[in-house]
Amino acid sequence: MKMVSAVVLGVVCGMTGMIVAVVIVIICRTYRKRKHRTCLSPCGYDAVGDYKPPSLMSVSASSQDVHLSKESRTVQPRSSTTSRGSISTMSRGSVRSDPFTEDTSSISARSDTSVDSFVFDPSVGVIRPDLYPRKDAVLQQSSLDQCQGRLHIRLKYDFRTSDVVIHLIEAQELCLPESREAEVSFGDPYVRICMSPEVDERIRQSSVKRKTCNPFFNEYFKFPVTFDDVRDKQIVFLIYDYDKFSRHKCIGEVQVDLGKIDVSNSVEMWCDIQKYQKFTGESGDLLLSLGYLPAAERLTIVLMKAKDLKLTGDPYIRVALIVDGKKIKRKKTSVKKGTTAPVWNEALSFNVPAEVLPKVNLEITVIDHDLIVGKCVLGSSREGHEGKHWNEMLTNPHKSMAMWQALHRQ
Repeated sequence: MKMVSAVVLGVVCGMTGMIVAVVIVIICRTYRKRKHRTCLSPCGYDAVGDYKPPSLMSVSASSQDVHLSKESRTVQPRSSTTSRGSISTMSRGSVRSDPFTEDTSSISARSDTSVDSFVFDPSVGVIRPDLYPRKDAVLQQSSLDQCQGRLHIRLKYDFRTSDVVIHLIEAQELCLPESREAEVSFGDPYVRICMSPEVDERIRQSSVKRKTCNPFFNEYFKFPVTFDDVRDKQIVFLIYDYDKFSRHKCIGEVQVDLGKIDVSNSVEMWCDIQKYQKFTGESGDLLLSLGYLPAAERLTIVLMKAKDLKLTGDPYIRVALIVDGKKIKRKKTSVKKGTTAPVWNEALSFNVPAEVLPKVNLEITVIDHDLIVGKCVLGSSREGHEGKHWNEMLTNPHKSMAMWQALHRQ
């Protein structure tokens, strides 16, 4: 019995000691939590949901005022070695402290600038003119007369190569020549381009567009000319209808005076196509010689060469013998391809009795396809240089008298 009582007493004492120890530990932890909470409240880090007495609220407000006064002091910007995170935090703190004070806003501006230098590309926000190209000017060249269609072109001067660049884009609503059959509603157009006064002997010509009255070319051509001489030039576009079995027919022409437009920038134009006009004017010069043999009653004309021909590409010469205003006989030279300064050196002879010679005139015409480039008429009834050449031939029989004659369109 005594042994049992001792065991029971020991167990009770042990349980009691354990309970007391647990109670002491709980009391100590509770005390520590309260002491820590009392220390944190004055520092401004209140737990969410905790009750804050009025006395503590006044303390927090006063501490905020102190914080604002500190932020309003002059602050030196940090060096460029400061990390990006620290710069961003500084900017946000300064804005939140007092966004209406001058010192604080200046600090924020300096901070934002440093942030941009780290985060953004410095080229952002800079205006780049190359991204906003100026649109081409579009001009309309109209005709009061009935037009034969419309031509779409673009002109520009290339300062790098000193060339006038012509972009032949398209033609629309071309009128067919009268020689075309009535049931045919399309043609085979192409365009020949030249500059007046001429700058070289090259002939610029587009490709032939088959079976269309609205050809699309999209072809480029260049004329070498200095920019100072551009204003004295004129570009002529001749629109032809190709015919495999006959002469090519001229649909019309477009003349662009470069003195009236500014080609230093790209200029786009829509031009009415006018009917080709045979107007009076200088069209080049022709060197020829005349000779007459009274015994053989033979009149010989030698066609040597031409220069400065206008609007030509494949020229030849036709000579007509005229007696009393009637064309008695015609002869022509060979065709010279692709030149404005052809050389023929060809002789054409006519049988003319001596008594008929005073009534004779020679009509010399330079032709390109079906276009008359220019002409001159020699005879005893002519005045000026043409009459002088004829009279020298009459006063110097058995000799060939050579002389330059000006060509005219008339």
